[in-house]
Amino acid sequence: MYKNLLTVLCLVPLITIQAKAQSFIGDGFNSAIEAVQEGLDLIWPDNFNIDGIDARLGLGLGSTPDYVGSDNYRVRVVPLVDIRYKDILRLNGSTLTYKALRVGDWAFGPLLNLRLGRPQERNRALQGLGDINTTFEVGAYARFKNKTTSLVVDYRHGTGAGIGSSLRATVAQGIYKKGKFAALIGGRIKWLSEKTTQTDFGLTAEQAGNSALGLSEFDADAGLAAASVNFVGAYSLSEETRLLGITSYGRLFADAKSSPLVAVRGSSSQFIVGVGIIHNF
Repeated sequence: MYKNLLTVLCLVPLITIQAKAQSFIGDGFNSAIEAVQEGLDLIWPDNFNIDGIDARLGLGLGSTPDYVGSDNYRVRVVPLVDIRYKDILRLNGSTLTYKALRVGDWAFGPLLNLRLGRPQERNRALQGLGDINTTFEVGAYARFKNKTTSLVVDYRHGTGAGIGSSLRATVAQGIYKKGKFAALIGGRIKWLSEKTTQTDFGLTAEQAGNSALGLSEFDADAGLAAASVNFVGAYSLSEETRLLGITSYGRLFADAKSSPLVAVRGSSSQFIVGVGIIHNF
């Protein structure tokens, strides 16, 4: 018990380091990378060091929107982090999970996520709206995984920054593996509560009055906010090192799509293209 607690205390600062490194990127790219790393389990099976910590670390280079719903894209560098302790604790991106129960191919447990903020300086469409601060989310997850398929469903609730609840489901399916090359296809859907949708996509009367582009007031409701599909390829450079490629297409729905940040100054279609290299330690 004390060893597990010590490991948690060691991993939590790594979430902060990861979030600081990605604070200029935003939830969209971090979410895509997290989904990719879930799928990598299918084409790069676990190989845990029972006496210590297993880690996959690397760097990615990708094109991503300035904010979720933006039609402006930039190329950014992002650290790739997937650290595990004895198949019990896992730090995937900025999300820390604990496997409290395992039943067959299913695993269940709590999670802690550092939700990245959105500074208003990131894009002119955001200027005058104020920053969305980085905050923690707490929740729980259920994960199914066999040799070819992975499914993760999780619930998260924010502890601050106007962030409420969210539900997301991520699925990945291995579709090809031969020699040094493997490929998978994955998808994710996300539901947001009214509080979270309003924070991410709504505009209060004060924000509308301060908007640098004169965006209109908008009240957002809860609903299915986004869905995406990811294609991932991995090429083995060695036993421990993989070269990755990702192409992701996403769509915003309901009030996320109708927000002036999207309908007037952005796009409901979201693209992410990137490459990366990751090493298993």
